[in-house]
Amino acid sequence: MRDIASLVIACTIVASCTRSSDTEEAEFQSKQDSVSRITDSASLAAMKVEEENVDTTSFTITDSTIQIKRDIYPTVTGRIVSLLVTGIDARLGEGSGRADANHIIRFILDSGYIEIISIPRGTYANAGFDDTTNLNMIANVRTARGKQAYLREVARIAGIPKVDYWVEFGFSQAIGLLELMGYKENANSTLRVLRSRKAYASGDFQRSYNQGQFIRQAVLRTFDKTDDVMGQLAMRAALMLVETNLTYDITQYLLNEVRGKGFSSASQDRIWVRMRPATVSRFQVFSFDSSNVGRLNEQISKRVDPMIPDSAAERSADYERRLVRIVERAGADSASAPKRVISALSRPFLQRAWLQIQDKQKRLVTRDRICGLLMSAHTRAGDTAAVSSIQQYLEIDNKATAGR
Repeated sequence: MRDIASLVIACTIVASCTRSSDTEEAEFQSKQDSVSRITDSASLAAMKVEEENVDTTSFTITDSTIQIKRDIYPTVTGRIVSLLVTGIDARLGEGSGRADANHIIRFILDSGYIEIISIPRGTYANAGFDDTTNLNMIANVRTARGKQAYLREVARIAGIPKVDYWVEFGFSQAIGLLELMGYKENANSTLRVLRSRKAYASGDFQRSYNQGQFIRQAVLRTFDKTDDVMGQLAMRAALMLVETNLTYDITQYLLNEVRGKGFSSASQDRIWVRMRPATVSRFQVFSFDSSNVGRLNEQISKRVDPMIPDSAAERSADYERRLVRIVERAGADSASAPKRVISALSRPFLQRAWLQIQDKQKRLVTRDRICGLLMSAHTRAGDTAAVSSIQQYLEIDNKATAGR
C-alpha cells in the first residue's frame, strides 16, 4: 500500500487540460526523435553530475557542498502535463496559508520522462506589496492575490506555459501521507528533515532541493509497484487526504502514459530535479530512505535545537490541547447551532487536523468525533452531499488505516 501512495504523493498528489502541448524548447517533430534527443542529453547529464562528485552517501550536515550546473538537463518536447505540489503553512483552522513548498512535476508523455522543478519559497514574485517590505515572494502570492495568480506566478518562474493540475496539503496531511508511504514510525521526524532549512549554509535553496530529491527518490523506489489492489486503495486514500483537482482516473492515465514509453524504477536518467530560478547553486545530495532519516534528523538537531526555545513535544501537546478545545466547543453547540459546528470544524476536517496527534488511539477518537459532529450538523442543515463526502472519506481511511 505504501508504495503506490508515495508515488501518488511524489508525482500526482507527498497539482486544465488533460493533454497539453508544450513546445517552448523546440518544435516536436516525431516521437522517436524526441526520445533520442532526451536520452542523449540525459546521459550527458548523468556524466556531468558524476564529474561534479555528487555525494549520495554522506549524511553529515556540513557547509561543504557540490555544484549543479544549469546545462545538465535534457531538452523536453511533445505532450507535457504539469502538476503543482504545494506545501501549505496554515495554522489550525485557518482557511489559507503561505506556500512554503513549491514543486512542479512534469510528465513528458510522448517520451516517458519526468522532470521535477523545485522553487524556493523566497523566490521573488509579485505578491502585491511594496518592494521595500521584502514580502514579494512566491510564498505570499497565494494568500495575498489568490490561487489563480499563484498558479500563474509559479508557471512564470518555472518557465512553463501553465499548471494543469494542483495538489495542496498542510502539516497534518503531510504526516498522513508519509505514514502511507511507509514512514510509519518516523513520519514526524521525516517531515522535520524535509522542512529544515536552518541547518544548511544555503538555507531555503537546500531545503527546496532536498524536497525535490525526496520526490525523485520516491518515484524511483516505488514506480514498479503501482498496479496491485492494495496500491490502488492507497492511491485513493492519498487523494482523499489532500486538496486537489486531480482524480483517480487522471493519475492512472499519467502513470500509464509514461510507463508505456519505458519509464520504470530503473530509470535513473529519466527523472531529474531542476531548480528555478536557474542560478548556479550549491547543494548536498542525501538519501531519504526511511532507515536514513533518523541519522539526518540527529545531525539537524545538533545545529537547530539550541536555537528553538520549546521542544517538539511541547509544541505537539499544545496543538492537541487547542484541537480538543475546538472540538469540545463544537460539541456544546451541536444541539442548537449546527451552523456554528460547521463553521468551527470544516477547516480542521479539511486539514485532517487529528493526524498531528501522535497517540494513534486518541487520533482515531478525535477523527470520529469531528466527523460525527460535522455529519450531524450537515444533516440538520440539509446538505446530504457533504454528509456523503465525509462518509466516503471515513470508509476509505478506515481501510487504509490498517496499513498506517
